[in-house]
Amino acid sequence: MEKIAAGIVLYNPEDTDRLDTCVKSILKQVNKLYIYDNSTNQLSYSFPEGVRYNSCGENKGIAFALNELMKLAASDGFEWLITMDQDSVMPDNVVESYSKAIEEAGDNLGIVCPQVIDKRRKYMQIADLEGSEYVNECITSASCTSIKAWKKIGGFDDWLFIDLVDNEFCKRLIVSGYKILRLNHLVLDQEFGSIQPKGKFSQKFWISLSKMLKNENIAKFSYKKNVSPMRVYYTCRNIIYVNRKLKRYGKTAYSNYNCEGYFGFIISFVLPSFLRAKDKFKVLKAIIRGTKDGLAKVAIEWTIE
Repeated sequence: MEKIAAGIVLYNPEDTDRLDTCVKSILKQVNKLYIYDNSTNQLSYSFPEGVRYNSCGENKGIAFALNELMKLAASDGFEWLITMDQDSVMPDNVVESYSKAIEEAGDNLGIVCPQVIDKRRKYMQIADLEGSEYVNECITSASCTSIKAWKKIGGFDDWLFIDLVDNEFCKRLIVSGYKILRLNHLVLDQEFGSIQPKGKFSQKFWISLSKMLKNENIAKFSYKKNVSPMRVYYTCRNIIYVNRKLKRYGKTAYSNYNCEGYFGFIISFVLPSFLRAKDKFKVLKAIIRGTKDGLAKVAIEWTIE
């Protein structure tokens, strides 16, 4: 357990009580907690002893912040880092469970992670709570990443800024020969996006229809979504970039949208984002600009060292 530290990325946290719970939930399990603050607003929260706080006073993106946290942990001699969002509340036994898994797994373990669900999305189901299994990708929140593996594959891609950072990193990790181990008895409730569940009848209808048609995208109509033009921009931009960068290793990140290629991405993400948006003109501009910037970016093809 002494090999494991934790790091939290902040961005203008509004709920300081939730942040306090987040900090205390992990600080009692590790000897060192690092904070990288991407906030553009003044943070009105005093961190307890054992926390190292860093900020440059601007939002440099999630990938940049994650890399900074990994560098800080590495400089202090840690071998693993648990990365968290500002609203991640960790189970009491998470570090002990991670430490045991790391000792038993061997040298090719790159990440150990929990199950993650958004309880607001009723179609998301918790898998079997027994045992563990190897998976192809996971989100960075609550994951414990090998600093050695992070260095080996070149860290997180700063240019991505926010969306698909975890998909792109996991893809490089897997093709480099590392494994991602999910501990099924650990379950993290993580809120993805700004959504509002619809009424019980509507939820049941859309979820039942999605099961009947075997298409999880249909279940997403069981909630109302606040579509962010900024997030639409980065998603449209980054899906093109990561697939150009990693093209020799197959398609990347389409699993997020329950599709297998770019045409499916348009049907399952681009079109619904436009149709559900309040300001359709801004979202349309974000789609066009993101697509254009993704194609214009020079994507140096990545290869295994």
